[in-house]
Amino acid sequence: MRGPDNTPMDELDLIAESRRLCQELKRQLPDIHVPSLSASFVTASGASVTAKLPTKVAAVAGALAWRAHDFAALSCDLFEQQRVIPGAVITRSLMETTALVYLVYKKAAQATREHRTDTLDDFLVRCMSGNRFRAGDPESPNVLTAIQALDKEPGCDRYSDFYSLLCEFAHPNSLGSFYAYSSFDEVSRAVFFGHNRGMTKGSDVAFGLVFALEVLLEFLHKIREMSPRIVELQKELYPHDEAD
Repeated sequence: MRGPDNTPMDELDLIAESRRLCQELKRQLPDIHVPSLSASFVTASGASVTAKLPTKVAAVAGALAWRAHDFAALSCDLFEQQRVIPGAVITRSLMETTALVYLVYKKAAQATREHRTDTLDDFLVRCMSGNRFRAGDPESPNVLTAIQALDKEPGCDRYSDFYSLLCEFAHPNSLGSFYAYSSFDEVSRAVFFGHNRGMTKGSDVAFGLVFALEVLLEFLHKIREMSPRIVELQKELYPHDEAD
């Protein structure tokens, strides 16, 4: 990870930048969504209807933004306290959440491009009510699929690689256990335990936090920009699309 002047960023730089991005995210968190005046319209028959799809997009993106901020703020705290492994585990969850925000944008862009909303609406319903444990319910979106899709976006290459690296820290593998909490002395043959005893350092994983926040802010902005187009699309497709 490099700074604006293309110089390498060390651990303290990464933590400071992640804190700045986290604060920017906090400023953008929605408190409420009220359908815009343009989302309500009168049909040819004189009925007053409100397009529902823009509210679904806002509901999913807003909830994901709040979830992401929880993870980001806690990750910043943990890295500042040099609690590298818990910070890595939570950053991994942030990267998953960011990928799902990207998928909201991608599905919305696809809807406007193809002039249809059924795929977008189905995806949003799965985000709002999907799960993986109760038969008959909508199935929640697959975050690995979202990560792989995001990895193909310009400027987001290697997102999948960084996520996979965080999985090594999140699981009780060598990077997330022995090399994080112990060190071996060749002379005395003694093993010492404690936080940050081994080779695993915050700089190994803090770049994932910065990367995820940069991508998250970009696609939250794109979703907001696209909202008027979603409103107009649903108007154009009425009454084939549901609106009430």
